[in-house]
Amino acid sequence: MKILHPTDFSECAALAEQQALALAQKLGAEIVLFQALVEAPLYGEGLLNVREAQKVYDAQRAWAEESLAARAAELGQAGVTARWRVSIGVPFEQIVKAAKEEQADLIVLGTHGRGGLNRLLLGSVAERVIRTAPCPVLTVRQTKGDAAA
Repeated sequence: MKILHPTDFSECAALAEQQALALAQKLGAEIVLFQALVEAPLYGEGLLNVREAQKVYDAQRAWAEESLAARAAELGQAGVTARWRVSIGVPFEQIVKAAKEEQADLIVLGTHGRGGLNRLLLGSVAERVIRTAPCPVLTVRQTKGDAAA
């Protein structure tokens, strides 16, 4: 069994990771840690903007890779096989794409539970993943009393 765990390294994502870990330990599943880096639009057409943007993307990707590798190592110490991957693009699209490519049996992701106008205008990454995922999705919502371990 394979569990895809998309993360943004928030407390909510850490709670979802705890759930993914518990399931993986119980089911003997592998966890694939995943982060979709958001590609920011470039303003202006100068070469400097492109170079500066590339530096930002490179730094962001390096940080994500280092952070995911550390998380995978910690999961390994907990007795779970864990890998990681990073992509750049629209988060919900990249999560669904990764789930298909990995042939994930389950996606476990945190949801911030935003509502109101933000949800109406922007939608929810979790909601969009649920609607388009090729496998079941378990969402973990952070409550006011929760704190990541």
